[in-house]
Amino acid sequence: MNVRRLSLAVLGVFGAGIVDASAMALNLYVDTKTSQVFTSPGAGRVKLGSFQQIDETKSSAAAEGQKLATASEVKQVEEKLNQRIDSVANKPKKPNEAKTQIDDKGIRFETNDGNFKFSMNGRLHTDADMFSGGDIVTYSDRNDDGRYNPATDGPVQNNRLTDGTEIRRFRMEFAGQFYKDWHFKMQPEIANGGGNGTVGIRDAFVQYKGFDWGSFVVGQSKQPYSFQQMMSSNDMVFMERSTEYEFTNRSVNRAIGLRYDLGGDWWGFSTGVYGDTATRQTSGTTTVDDEGWGGALRATLAPWYNKSDELLHIGASGAFRAPPSGQRTVRYAIAPTAISQFAYLDTGNMPDVQNSEFVDGEMVGIYGPLSFETEYNATWLNANDVESTHQLPAGNGFFQGAHVDVAYSLTGESRGSGYRADQGVLGRIKPEHNLDFHDGWGAFELKGRFMWVDMNQIADSATYGGGSQVASTFGGNWYFNNWARFMLDWTHVYSLNVGRAGVNRTVLDIPGNTTGDWDYVQARIDLHY
Repeated sequence: MNVRRLSLAVLGVFGAGIVDASAMALNLYVDTKTSQVFTSPGAGRVKLGSFQQIDETKSSAAAEGQKLATASEVKQVEEKLNQRIDSVANKPKKPNEAKTQIDDKGIRFETNDGNFKFSMNGRLHTDADMFSGGDIVTYSDRNDDGRYNPATDGPVQNNRLTDGTEIRRFRMEFAGQFYKDWHFKMQPEIANGGGNGTVGIRDAFVQYKGFDWGSFVVGQSKQPYSFQQMMSSNDMVFMERSTEYEFTNRSVNRAIGLRYDLGGDWWGFSTGVYGDTATRQTSGTTTVDDEGWGGALRATLAPWYNKSDELLHIGASGAFRAPPSGQRTVRYAIAPTAISQFAYLDTGNMPDVQNSEFVDGEMVGIYGPLSFETEYNATWLNANDVESTHQLPAGNGFFQGAHVDVAYSLTGESRGSGYRADQGVLGRIKPEHNLDFHDGWGAFELKGRFMWVDMNQIADSATYGGGSQVASTFGGNWYFNNWARFMLDWTHVYSLNVGRAGVNRTVLDIPGNTTGDWDYVQARIDLHY
């Protein structure tokens, strides 16, 4: 509200004249937020003062004795009133007083001076899956002929592909800022965290952003490698990452280390050196406490980006990992879903691996409601070049895989608005109209994926060939609002070579088919707050 006009309005109420001391006084109060004037006290209102009304019943003679105020006198009253309103409305706020906000980013607190911030959010992913039938059968191939012989190979073991439900992720996240330049994040995983019902640690780091030439992260964080790795599970189009992500998950996942980040409006760069994980995890390079060391870097570029619904993103990553000297074994194993843990693609424990090298290429494109993402991931295993002190070395190996994802929003939303160029990641689409079963039905998204992985190219493939697979996934997502969505994925396996996996042979006991051409369906309720 214009303060001058407010003052004139108040003066008009009292006839814009010199008040009569004998008249009845009227107390006025101003709202500190809206600057509205009230005649009664209330929350957020401060008293302006007491004002007296002109007595209009006086005789003309008396009225003549009290002449109307001159223009200068009116101006003086107006200035005093303005000063009083300004002093109330612009009263300095205490620096350490905090304001609270709740939205799709969670619950946030921030002090008035901007020095301190704190937020609480989390995720709850509840999954279900169902397979087309049959078991995964393993047996000991003592004749080493790749076929089951009941007379010599002994009994078989049936490993059923599990139909069921699971809390896939249940994480709480606590993040914030102190003294503007210092940031932190802590993210415990309650579901499937550290194994055996324990709570695991996902992110736990401190970040300094006080430099113009980049920021530093110390603690446990994601190693900068590949688009899939850096994407949040809250924002992924599909329920699970593609099969070749196994190389990243086992060897270049979260770890404790030092990372450097630098980015701009159309590019990003990150690199870091890492050691162990904060929680011993089966997804690490090994299951021992000492997990060796490694490093990673990633560079991304967006040569075409209009800040809303058009994007071309390209990127490349590289990583190195050396297992601990006391246990130089690496194992890559791929299970169909998080619920069915039996890995039908499995190299077994490959001994005497000196180190592993990783290369990844990525591309993302968005045009309005249509988007695509493709990635190629390759891993080189370098065997010990000296006489083995453990088992016979598995030899050098080369594993690779790739995928192509396509998504289309039926309701017109674009993922381009959620692109973070400095980090090289995308956010999920946000519905134009939230689900309320009346005027709003949320957002609908169709999706398709083609993926393949090959883990057979290793020197001792007769023992450590991990198998290969070609598959596709189709489905849809229903976004209720910015907090919740329903996901449905149908995966069809076209070709499956189960490899060797040591002396164990693996077949799919699906009626009429043991080499592929089978299906599984997954569903998820995804709550992200």
